[in-house]
Amino acid sequence: MSPTPPSRSRIGPHLAADIAAHITAESLTEGTHLRTADLARRFAVSRWPVEQALKELAESGHVRHEPNRGFFVRGNGPAAPAAPPDPVHAAYLRLAVLLTEQAIGPQVTEQQIRDRFALTRRQTSDLMGRLIREGIAEKRAGYGWNINTELTAPDALDHTTQMRLILEPAALRLPRYHLPQGDIARLRRVEHDLLDGTIDRAPPDALYLRGAQFHEAVMAGAGNPFMLQALMRVNRVRRLLTYRAMDDRERYYRQSREHLAILDLIEAGDHAGAALQMEAHLNKVRHSLSALGFIVTQDVAGTTPG
Repeated sequence: MSPTPPSRSRIGPHLAADIAAHITAESLTEGTHLRTADLARRFAVSRWPVEQALKELAESGHVRHEPNRGFFVRGNGPAAPAAPPDPVHAAYLRLAVLLTEQAIGPQVTEQQIRDRFALTRRQTSDLMGRLIREGIAEKRAGYGWNINTELTAPDALDHTTQMRLILEPAALRLPRYHLPQGDIARLRRVEHDLLDGTIDRAPPDALYLRGAQFHEAVMAGAGNPFMLQALMRVNRVRRLLTYRAMDDRERYYRQSREHLAILDLIEAGDHAGAALQMEAHLNKVRHSLSALGFIVTQDVAGTTPG
């Protein structure tokens, strides 16, 4: 007997909010085609839940649906759907703390998750499905889930920064690196929008998504899909590891200014300078997270101060 597909009410609100944040983060203009396959790759899900989430956004007026053509950005819709309190998201935030403190796992059962977070069976499946998409958990052959404790260990966040310091500047140094002028202009608009007040207004999740998508867009200029996929996976893991640091909005102002400096160098054709600026930027991110207590301070003294 085939499993019953998850209900729209189960998948819709969380993914719909992520897609709405993606539209805002990318500054997508009215009429932009929201391709189901592209969004499925972005959020590491199949097309079916993307379609359900887009239908929900269309019903709430955030996007428009054209029969036989698909879904498109609606210019005058609100920035994000008004959603009721989401017990799955609340459990995700609590679980993020437990995982980073290694207070749960490395194996968990459905009953343990349901009892600990007062979730239904469907909500538990939704929660663990999100962790699977982010690479934190995997389904066990029998029952329950395995937690990848290496990705949630105390030094995991530092390890992600080390990888980014190797990967991202190297991408800018590749001989054929090219970021189209249209992408540079779009990324610049996003950063100016952040500095003009969005940093103070946007939810933390949306701010994180904007930062992650900036770095992924810059990486895309390398034309190497393996490097891009590696960064995207790291960013999915970092999302869980940095949730408690997302409320520090002041650092987003500095990061946006640094993003603009990187774009200026890329636009001028100074890719070596952009690589150096990226290294300094990532070292400052590492220092900032260390100052907040999210990175073990073993090597941070040698980094560029923020």
